[in-house]
Amino acid sequence: MKIKVYSLIYFLNSYLSGILAPVLSLILLDKGASISSLSIILGLYAFSVVILELPTGIIADVFGRKKSFCLSVIVSILSLIILLFGRGFVSLCAGMILYGFARALASGSFDAMFIDYYIDNYGKDKLHNITTRLSVLEALGMSAGALSGGFFPKISNTYFPSIGTYDLNLIIRIILASIVVILSFVFIQETKSCEKEDRISLKQHIKNSSAIVSKNSTVICIFISVFSTGFFLSSLETYWQPHFISLMPSDDSMGLLGLMAFLYFAAATLGSIGANKLIKKYNFNPKKMYVLLRTILAVCLILTALQTKIPVFIVFYSSIYLFFGMSSIPEGVILNGEIPNEVRASVLSVNSLTMQVGGLAGSMLYSILINYISIPGIWMIAASVVLIAVAVVALKFLKKPPVNANAQ
Repeated sequence: MKIKVYSLIYFLNSYLSGILAPVLSLILLDKGASISSLSIILGLYAFSVVILELPTGIIADVFGRKKSFCLSVIVSILSLIILLFGRGFVSLCAGMILYGFARALASGSFDAMFIDYYIDNYGKDKLHNITTRLSVLEALGMSAGALSGGFFPKISNTYFPSIGTYDLNLIIRIILASIVVILSFVFIQETKSCEKEDRISLKQHIKNSSAIVSKNSTVICIFISVFSTGFFLSSLETYWQPHFISLMPSDDSMGLLGLMAFLYFAAATLGSIGANKLIKKYNFNPKKMYVLLRTILAVCLILTALQTKIPVFIVFYSSIYLFFGMSSIPEGVILNGEIPNEVRASVLSVNSLTMQVGGLAGSMLYSILINYISIPGIWMIAASVVLIAVAVVALKFLKKPPVNANAQ
């Protein structure tokens, strides 16, 4: 029963993110952003996550993951209200900074509660199951949200012409986020390991978390790869909507935005399910599997950048998320298998922080490069960074263990 309730809350929270996925850049442009300031505004969002990611992860471990998650949803509501009623560069920056604060509070907190509960009841050898469940729920929620979110602008223009084209997306998200807060307060219960009497001091917790990360080369390799994830996702999330519109034959095809977002989230879902089945059936080595899938992902990104026709573009763009979803399963298995329960939210926050740093670095670079090269050119650069990260990770993961001379 607890797993079902947690799954419902996780799905709804992912659905909220999906509502904005097909139109976030367009919302910012509609509210007064320019194509050149778009990367700056989204970069400030990433910067706020970077600044607060680790502190909020530690707070979640030390003071309570439920409180951290609920606060994150409340802050996200405030940020959406600013975006709904604000206009201009300053208002957009303020709204996105608060949105980043909410993201930082949320990352790791709910996931850590869910994973700890699963490990306590089913053991670490079933980690791929909970990793797949979380990945699938997130992808399903976001794909459903993206599909509906893509049609809300048309509904808004048809039935609510007095509000902005994309305001209905914001209004519906605010309403549903309020429901998620209520469900979380009523149904979420933290495990005994998170109770106050079992908590160590904040200073000792930071020391323990730092030691685990700094002394574990496998975790460091995952973080390097995750940095490249943030770098390439930033390029996709910032520019896919303007680029996709430029490929459209007419404005009547705007509904394709929602379909497009649905397809790539659905592809991520299928990738997660497929990777889990492959691990179960063939007992693949997660590290070798991870290196292979990340390589294919980079190749798909390059092929996507070369497309000029919408149908082929959709196919290759969705393929990026298919292999991203597949690679997320061995990545989660490797990372969660290396960290103990008591610091899980903190290390997962560091993981998310690393991705946000990659996204921030990308946003800063893209805001300069967009004045000199095309969007496909930016995607080529992002693919190169992913391939460099894959090469670094492969040196560690595919390295053969030293031969034991005494055994010969």
